[in-house]
Amino acid sequence: MAIPPIPAIPPIPSPAAPGTLAGVPGAATGTAGDFASVLGQAIDGLNATVQNADNLALAGATGAANVADVTVASTEAQLAVDLATQLRDRAVQAFNTIMSMST
Repeated sequence: MAIPPIPAIPPIPSPAAPGTLAGVPGAATGTAGDFASVLGQAIDGLNATVQNADNLALAGATGAANVADVTVASTEAQLAVDLATQLRDRAVQAFNTIMSMST
């Protein structure tokens, strides 16, 4: 019984250039405002998710939307807000840790 050969390992893609934000869709790269633009886009996305959930909840209350769609949108909005809250808490914790190092 012959054992088939192991296929070749594909090449590893080159890493992102320093100062770029690989994997962040729509993120501006190569400028001093990278973090600010990514943060702004994330907050805009969070706002859009919450607005969509609110609109679907209103449509569901009037009978114009499917209950499943309202539930999914509400859950997505809740998860997005929870994630934003956790990120904020971690950022504040990191800031406090850095500030305590300087004293």
